[in-house]
Amino acid sequence: MRVPQAVVEKLRQCQHLVLTAHTNPEGDALGSALALALGLRALGKRAQVVFRGGVPARYRLLPSVESVQKTVTPPVDLLVILDCPTRQRADLPRRWQRAKVPCLIIDHHPAPPEKEALTWIEPKAAATGEMVAALLQALKAPMTKEIATCLYAAIITDTGVFHFRNTTPKVLRLAAKLLSYGVDPQALVDQLVEARSFPATQLLARMLSKAEFDEAVGLCWSTISLKDFAQTGTSDEDTENFVNFLRAVEGTKVAVLFREVQKGLVKVSLRAKEEDVDVAFVARQFGGGGHVAAAGCRLNGSLRTAVTRVLQAVRSALASHPLPSGNEPSPTKT
Repeated sequence: MRVPQAVVEKLRQCQHLVLTAHTNPEGDALGSALALALGLRALGKRAQVVFRGGVPARYRLLPSVESVQKTVTPPVDLLVILDCPTRQRADLPRRWQRAKVPCLIIDHHPAPPEKEALTWIEPKAAATGEMVAALLQALKAPMTKEIATCLYAAIITDTGVFHFRNTTPKVLRLAAKLLSYGVDPQALVDQLVEARSFPATQLLARMLSKAEFDEAVGLCWSTISLKDFAQTGTSDEDTENFVNFLRAVEGTKVAVLFREVQKGLVKVSLRAKEEDVDVAFVARQFGGGGHVAAAGCRLNGSLRTAVTRVLQAVRSALASHPLPSGNEPSPTKT
């Protein structure tokens, strides 16, 4: 992967950096930020990792996660935003979202470049972590077990532990190289992918019990209400990977999970099995974004209204790509 020289030079020139990613960070966002920060520190730079909302519990085993801050400590001569196309969506204190500080954006989500920011977008990268690995090599930062662990966490998150279509020979070779530094793949998968508390398991049961499936078009969806969260003692943080249970339903082309995270605010996760249905296009209609096969958005209003509006948009997208006769799933593309 070719790293733009302007990106390399910018990082070489700056000494006081703040690294962050999107709100509600997952493995790629956190792993990429932590890995790059560790590499920059090894080069003698001051690199703060800042997430205003903190770190979800499942990621607290990642190396140097204890260094993550909720606020920014000046001076700052560069904001580095990873796995996120704009500083407005970054999990920064609001003052720093608007601060007149140079900004570098590193992301693999297709998006128009942000004005007044140095932007490196690589849509063909399996994860932002893959880009960070190439960047660290270009910077000649030393690779360590800690950096490799963060990068491996980023990659397994966005490749679905190497079973999504973005799993390329190139990313598998990178994963093999990272393992050579002593990464424990079982420990990472156990904690980042499979671990779930009993209350979260009860929440999952509620979500599955409410699932609905329109076999005629291949649409599966479910909801989680404020009442569900309250009665199980859980939060939105506990819903990671829930939407994949809906996606796994045989015959599903698009899966949608609606979560009422506070009164008047609903988060929506969309997943597609077939690349000919672009769920990112659906998400963008509501101010969100993502990839062709994985996207999300937020809607203001009631849970019922969000379900109606989003499912209408999904059905419209599916209407352009109907299931074959017999309602069988489309053949897997090669």
